[in-house]
Amino acid sequence: MWIVSLVLTVSVTVWATLRGLRTMARRMFSMVEPYGQCRTVADDRGAVTTGERASFSMDWTVVREYLETPGLFVLLAGDRAAGVALLPKRGAQDPADVDRLRVILDRNVKRL
Repeated sequence: MWIVSLVLTVSVTVWATLRGLRTMARRMFSMVEPYGQCRTVADDRGAVTTGERASFSMDWTVVREYLETPGLFVLLAGDRAAGVALLPKRGAQDPADVDRLRVILDRNVKRL
């Protein structure tokens, strides 16, 4: 009886977690989909993102810290603005561009 209960509990928990993640991904996609394809350019002043339907700029003072994953740079906003910006490495035209962005971020933002 205990084994059956454990198997059912684990199964329901896994199913609910996957369903929740899928719902969250769908909601996030629906929020960014209207912007269309975007291009981000970063320099020592900040980052400018231009999309098909909108554009915005972000000064480095807004970004509190960043972390790097194998495929992304994740920028975390400061205390006054809660937000996250993702810069995918696959968007770089050259591997040296990723290194240049890392240098810019290290110079202007604290690394986690």
